Amino acid sequence: MKPPLIYHLKTHFLLLLMLVCATRVGFAAGSDLLRLEIESLNGGNHASSASSVRNIDDLAAVYGDYHYRSLWFADGPLASLRADLQREILRSADHGLALHRYHYDELLAGSLPETQLDVLYTDAFLSQVRDRYRGAVTQVDDQWYLERESIDARGLLHRLIEQGKGLSDLLHALWPQAPEYWALVTKRSELSTAADTTSRAVDGGPALKPGASGPRVAQLQERLLGPGEHSGTFDEQLRRAVIRFQQGAGLEADGIVGKATLQVLNATRFSWIERLDANLERWRWLPRDTPSTYIRVNIAAFQMRVIENNAEALSMDIIVGRPYRETPIFTEDMQYLVFFPYWNVTYSIAVKDKLPLLRQDPAPLAAAGYQARLAGSQEFVPVTEVDWQSVGPGQFSLRQLPGDHNALGKVKFMLPNQHSVYLHDTPDKALFRKSERTFSSGCIRLAEPRKLIEWVLHHDKSNYLTEVDRLFESGETTTAYLKDPIPVYLVYFTAFAVGDEVVFRRDVYGRDQRIIDQLREGGKSRV
Repeated sequence: MKPPLIYHLKTHFLLLLMLVCATRVGFAAGSDLLRLEIESLNGGNHASSASSVRNIDDLAAVYGDYHYRSLWFADGPLASLRADLQREILRSADHGLALHRYHYDELLAGSLPETQLDVLYTDAFLSQVRDRYRGAVTQVDDQWYLERESIDARGLLHRLIEQGKGLSDLLHALWPQAPEYWALVTKRSELSTAADTTSRAVDGGPALKPGASGPRVAQLQERLLGPGEHSGTFDEQLRRAVIRFQQGAGLEADGIVGKATLQVLNATRFSWIERLDANLERWRWLPRDTPSTYIRVNIAAFQMRVIENNAEALSMDIIVGRPYRETPIFTEDMQYLVFFPYWNVTYSIAVKDKLPLLRQDPAPLAAAGYQARLAGSQEFVPVTEVDWQSVGPGQFSLRQLPGDHNALGKVKFMLPNQHSVYLHDTPDKALFRKSERTFSSGCIRLAEPRKLIEWVLHHDKSNYLTEVDRLFESGETTTAYLKDPIPVYLVYFTAFAVGDEVVFRRDVYGRDQRIIDQLREGGKSRV
């Protein structure tokens, strides 16, 4: 006899009820485990991985918003994207980001409990978002005054959860999109797949010059001319090879292997990769919305470029700050030009540089047009009229009259800023013959200021454009205000694109290594 229909209905109902209860128990257990995992993070007791979890506050907020459900496993909204995230983490190594920062080995192995892995996947995603968009290191360059942009990493994660797809496209869009950035990425890829060099480094020691001989010269010949039997004598062939190398590296092409040339010469492909990594990181610190027309000063390259409508309109050599008076990194708008300017000497230069000279003999500075104003006075007088033995720091100010000896030359381009740094002419034209030009007190000296004057006034449609000849030769102090201020970016790149090539410059301020150390902190990057 078949059971009545009501029996079947009761049976199916009981089975369905048992299934729902079991599901709820499982869901609750999973939620509890994730909640406990997050609580342990907040308590500093996380032991699920040797890698450090970097986004504890965000993790607590995200999992709290989703009631501590799994995001990356079971029926979680991101379960199908685990392999995509692993691939994107691996790709980020091509940009100089170390895999250990994103728990790559743990995620790839998958040997930890799913609850812990879920947290690591989320932490890795949040870190990838921030590091791609605004850089990975904590301490930026000394003298870096550009504010790094922020990004709502948690908001992007919520968007990804809602969409359930598009992880790779989302993360790829966070890299800097400038062609110059991708030129460095391409160069890094080329170096990372190149064969190791087998030639040995040149031992340290005194500068090697034509006519020198010995084992170090033989090492130099092998380094530049290739393996084989070498004379060990610094001959004309070797001198020409040294000059070619120096020219390509942006060094003083004097045919002498001194400290700077030796440093660049001995670089291996891995040190070049590290240099690229430091510069890729700097790109990630820069503002994303760069205008189509602006002026860029690359301090490390000793070069200024005018970018007009996203194309180079003008470039010229520059002189930058000495290593003990480094030119800072910042951006401001050029607002006006001053022809035949006074030089109002900054306090530090007046006290550190000029005061000892004034106490020794003020006559040479007086002949160069320097005047002084003592505290409490409104009048500038020739420096020879002051008893400098009785004047101390903070009790005077200095200025230099316009003229042939003026340190600013015939024109200065003003971008008002807290550093008192601007672009200007210089009477010391001979210094531009040097390849490495760190001779200023922080300001930017221009090799061809007349060309920049003409571009600026033409771009501004200024009425002064027809008067450039008169203004440049009159000797009168004249201020030309711009109707539309021009953004000026002072940057520091030791590796950068020139056309289709990537070139390297010596790190004259010694800033690269600090970035490299932070990128590698806690582990090694895969190259």
